[in-house]
Amino acid sequence: MIRSTVLGIALGTLALSGCVGPAPDDAAYESKAVLTAQTALSAARTALLTTRTHADDRLPRTYLEPVLVNAEQTLGSVRATFDSVQPPATSAADELRAALDPLLESAASDVTELRIAARRGQTSALGDTVDLSGVADQLEAFTEEHRG
Repeated sequence: MIRSTVLGIALGTLALSGCVGPAPDDAAYESKAVLTAQTALSAARTALLTTRTHADDRLPRTYLEPVLVNAEQTLGSVRATFDSVQPPATSAADELRAALDPLLESAASDVTELRIAARRGQTSALGDTVDLSGVADQLEAFTEEHRG
């Protein structure tokens, strides 16, 4: 029993350590950044569409909450994954990270605010999606600028 537990932990550690690693050069890092931005953009746009549809009385709150929770989890996950990538030791990689990280943080924070408002039934707060919309536009611009 102990042997199988130790083996399971060892295999799990090995699998997790292989999931994310260093980016060997600027091009690889930029590619990871673009994929991250695209995933974050998808989650942000989904949260926006769902929130607006709910505000138009075309979507029940019981559906809104799980969609916002999913978007929030997705944004947290992609940010954590991107932050765990070791960037190359170049100023270009540092600038790329400095440009994307605040967008990921803002998108996640804005979706969290929407989720909290949805759970509290604060429909007026749900109508205020201007910040998330702006961040989504910036994520889209980032993706377009850095797409290869």
